[in-house]
Amino acid sequence: MSAPEAPAFPYVLMWTSSGSLEQNTLAGDADLADRLGVTMVHTTANNVLTLAPRVRAALVGFTPDSATWRMEYLREPYDSRPVEYDRDVAIPGHGYPHWAVDMYRLYGIRI
Repeated sequence: MSAPEAPAFPYVLMWTSSGSLEQNTLAGDADLADRLGVTMVHTTANNVLTLAPRVRAALVGFTPDSATWRMEYLREPYDSRPVEYDRDVAIPGHGYPHWAVDMYRLYGIRI
């Protein structure tokens, strides 16, 4: 899937590693220990700062669904990056889009 050429603002992009970060336990089970990045994009820095608490409220306590993992619920982000702006892309009439990233821990046990 690719991003639209002219995205609607705001938008949130969720991403993780390219492959499962599995860890084998002493019992021989496989556990998932990965990260979930959440990029929040809006037209201004203030809009990103307004969007971020709404996104966090929707994610904290949410349990991702998986057919192969029993997932733990998401806790508060372990890292939040400062708001930045994209100098490569300009929004006509608005300037440059701004974005920030929160990082969450993603844990699960294979079913």
